[in-house]
Amino acid sequence: MKKITFLLLLFATVSFAQPTTNPAPPTNAAADVISVYGNTFTNVVTNYDPNWGQSGHNQVNENYDPGTGISVLAYPNFNYQGTELTTQNAAGMEFLHIDIWTSANSAATDIQVSPINNGTGAGETLVSIAYTSGTWTSVDIPIASFTGMTWDSVFQMKFAANGSGSTTPVDIYLDNVYFWRAPLAPGSDATLIDLQVDGVTVAGFSPGGINYTVDLVVGTTEVPQITEATPNDPTATVTSIIQAPSIPGDATVSVTSQNGSVMETYTVSFAATVPGQSPLPGTPNAEVLSVYGDTGGFTTIWTPDYTFGAVAGRPDLDPSAGVNEAIKMDFSIVEYGEGTNTQTDVTAYNWVHFDYFADADAVKIRFILIGGGEFFYDLTPTSTPYGTLVTGSWQSIDIPLSYFTGIGWNKNNFLQYKLGSESNLNAKIVYFDNIYLSVNQGIVLSLGVDDIEAAQFSVYPNPTNSDWNLTSNSIINTVRVYDILGKQVIAVAPNSSETVIDASSLKTGMYFAKIESANGSKTVKLIRE
Repeated sequence: MKKITFLLLLFATVSFAQPTTNPAPPTNAAADVISVYGNTFTNVVTNYDPNWGQSGHNQVNENYDPGTGISVLAYPNFNYQGTELTTQNAAGMEFLHIDIWTSANSAATDIQVSPINNGTGAGETLVSIAYTSGTWTSVDIPIASFTGMTWDSVFQMKFAANGSGSTTPVDIYLDNVYFWRAPLAPGSDATLIDLQVDGVTVAGFSPGGINYTVDLVVGTTEVPQITEATPNDPTATVTSIIQAPSIPGDATVSVTSQNGSVMETYTVSFAATVPGQSPLPGTPNAEVLSVYGDTGGFTTIWTPDYTFGAVAGRPDLDPSAGVNEAIKMDFSIVEYGEGTNTQTDVTAYNWVHFDYFADADAVKIRFILIGGGEFFYDLTPTSTPYGTLVTGSWQSIDIPLSYFTGIGWNKNNFLQYKLGSESNLNAKIVYFDNIYLSVNQGIVLSLGVDDIEAAQFSVYPNPTNSDWNLTSNSIINTVRVYDILGKQVIAVAPNSSETVIDASSLKTGMYFAKIESANGSKTVKLIRE
């Protein structure tokens, strides 16, 4: 009987080893904060539980209620945990604030944290959190504690218990995780609360960050314009806006505080580094199991349950005409993959297709199918024994699935795919698009951009419910419009620098126009409303 009583008491103790209150809400001004988690500010997180192989994956609860109706972030069974953010320039922030609750013994359990940066300086520096067991502890860690870090391009964050490789998990609860800086004296605020290029707020903008880079599609010659610069203090003055003279080039915005004692200069650097539109798939819809892509019109789609690793971004390669996202990888930092919790039988398919665009410094990239092990296909400058790596342009790859089954992969056991490289020294920036399995070898309807540096095209309005107007800087020879199955539905030969495409006979949906001119060609997406 005593033994039963002891077990019940132990169970009760374990059951209540969790917070029943919330920490005090922050009092910082929103303009002085970049928030990762909390209920006071707008959070910049895109994924609180990416799969990095941690013990607590799929157990993270960003809406844990301690009984107050106000949620906190729960990391149960935690050895380390990553968080993905919209990339932030936090170089102007001075501290990282964290409220933490855990029943762990602080003398035996070292809980650490680090932002993860892919800009200048150190990528990460884990710093121990001084906490008191069994109560909420508020800590403010100065940027200087994160030795070597600049915080100029924070895109992830990591917490770790007893080191990121620990196999001894604990439970922790977090709230009010944010970067902050000390408020400025009255009248001395020369920061901006909004900075827009061509009507859109600069990605990763924060009042404390003054340097930004805007990546443009390769071949872009029209210089973007600063269209909005809003001071945080309405009495401050934007004293000058100097537009970038060319691409590459810098635009600057100068702001002077109300009392004239402080002046800030924001710089936006434009660089044409993003590849143009990726290849347009022409493989018949009925033959395809789509893994990743948004331009093939495929309707049979493999849907992942989780991701692991991290992407460097998902840029729209043709923002002028709908969405054409690609996966941007920085293999010098991390690999990336997606998977399902149950195996998929893909015995009906015979090929795997993907398109890639590799920077000139890439030496090797690796495409991996996972199920009963990892089975990879390498692309290197010398093709033996795999495929030939080509840099600086979009390339379409078709690999027979017999290659993977020949090295041990089982078509009945498709669980994951992964984009990787043998070493972070072998590749840096690589873009991927149009990943799919197919019955027959993949078909590319168009390679997207040819001679884009010479050819300039504009289509408007897009979407339309009547006509598309098309203009060019050269004579347009032909325009061929295709539906999402690759069937040609319109063909015109204007022999003029402008023309009108009649969309009145077309059904609502997405189309693709292949435009040929004397200076080059391009495929653009068209939307019929």
